[in-house]
Amino acid sequence: MKNLVLSISSGCIIVFFLFTASCEVPNNTDYDVVVYGGTPSGIMASIAAARDGASVVLLEQTNHVGGLSTSGLNRDEGEHMDRSTLGGLCDKFTAEAARRSGTIVDVGNEPRIWQSHIAENVFLDMLQEYNIPVLYEQLLDGVDKSGNTIISLQVQGGISYKAKVFIDATYEGDLMAKAGVSYTMGREALDTYNESKAGVRYMDEKVDVSPFDDEGNLLPNVIPGTLPEEFSASEHPQCYNVRLNLTSEEGNRVPIEKPSTYDPLQYELLARCIQAGYVTTLGDVLGLYGMPNSLKRECNNRQFAYVSMSIPGAQTAWAKASFEERKAIHQQYRNYTHGLLWFLKTDERVTETMRNEMAKYGFCKDEWVDNDHWPWYLYIRAARRMTGEYIVTQHDVTENRKKKDVIHIGSHYIDSHQVARYAVDSTSFINEGRMWQEGMRFDIPYRAITPKREECSNLLVPVCVSASNVAFSAIRLEPTWMHLGEISGIAANLALKHNVSIQEVNVQELQQKISEVGIPLN
Repeated sequence: MKNLVLSISSGCIIVFFLFTASCEVPNNTDYDVVVYGGTPSGIMASIAAARDGASVVLLEQTNHVGGLSTSGLNRDEGEHMDRSTLGGLCDKFTAEAARRSGTIVDVGNEPRIWQSHIAENVFLDMLQEYNIPVLYEQLLDGVDKSGNTIISLQVQGGISYKAKVFIDATYEGDLMAKAGVSYTMGREALDTYNESKAGVRYMDEKVDVSPFDDEGNLLPNVIPGTLPEEFSASEHPQCYNVRLNLTSEEGNRVPIEKPSTYDPLQYELLARCIQAGYVTTLGDVLGLYGMPNSLKRECNNRQFAYVSMSIPGAQTAWAKASFEERKAIHQQYRNYTHGLLWFLKTDERVTETMRNEMAKYGFCKDEWVDNDHWPWYLYIRAARRMTGEYIVTQHDVTENRKKKDVIHIGSHYIDSHQVARYAVDSTSFINEGRMWQEGMRFDIPYRAITPKREECSNLLVPVCVSASNVAFSAIRLEPTWMHLGEISGIAANLALKHNVSIQEVNVQELQQKISEVGIPLN
């Protein structure tokens, strides 16, 4: 905890001491609105509800707020979106985080870029402005309902939080699931919603590298079983990875040492791809994005790569896993990533040019100082998706794009990293699941964040929205989730004001409030 305090700006230390009471019984457990999940969406939902007068508490699972935006995702994807669709609290956060990080905020359609520890300070300042209590290490244990109404949620340790309205802003949809709301996972088949991009997809060609060892055993990180039929349903969601920062700045550089868990067999397939000439540069393996006024690099899974930072199949169990199981999965990704960096830096099968380039980088001394300079969050691209009042599909993203109950305009690409990896035969493998189609403006309806009324009358779900996998791949961006979070906070207040269920909120009044806070609707 001492390191954490040192990493927070002096203006926010008070917030930390006032609100980090995860191991104690809080002074108040009864609120107008309980927001579960301190992701950017949850932060904006909390602020929007408190701004209009509701009593609010924000419950976070880790020891830090900000989700991916403080765990290595350092940009707003403005180059892949229509910036004219963005506004409200999202615009306030991205502009301030970029400004404090030394980024020129608006240059054409370029992204706004920030540093993770600075982003956390901005979020904490925004929460402090509205005196929102933040409670950390709040691990959901159960939900009490009366009919279709949530009365309270319980966290591990026995504390219950009551509210009139609840907002599930987790990446996994944990509260939604505990509340008995219908959801789906994985990827639907083409014929489920007649989506041309649905299901198993072979956008990339097979790779003429054997995925078997000399004894005929499948190499690590290749999913066992026969090759799935194209466009069939799949249990596997988009890949996950650790999205970290690296730096070549000597004064801020923590050397990448050999991890105690290192197993070169984990990278055998990559080694073979290098030796076969498929992989020739460090950029063929790692997505390294520049950060202004800094020698830091944002390091991400590469959208197209033969082998990169994902572990095909390891993402599949996450959504339904217990918190202890998730901790183990997260550690698996961290071990794999650390080993990958060491492999690229030292293995003689890696080209000398690649090894020399990798050797320049180290972990960032000024990031995640209480976690050995590793991000707090795993990059959860998709987990559960609610089956709500309306299911947004590919057709809503590309064709039937206007909705009467529009609450936000999406505009990102239909974007999926590779999902799975299979053996084609004894001499080749194939990666599947990738999607990449330029985006267009499409309306996200209010019904996409509301459960079916018979299932729950006082829950809003701005992250695990009601959408097919294809549509979700165009929605699953932090700016979109931030907007939907803010809108959820506004909708929660309208439900409180008029004493109605969230499904009965007057959409015209909601749209007026959305416009008033600067979120465009046309």
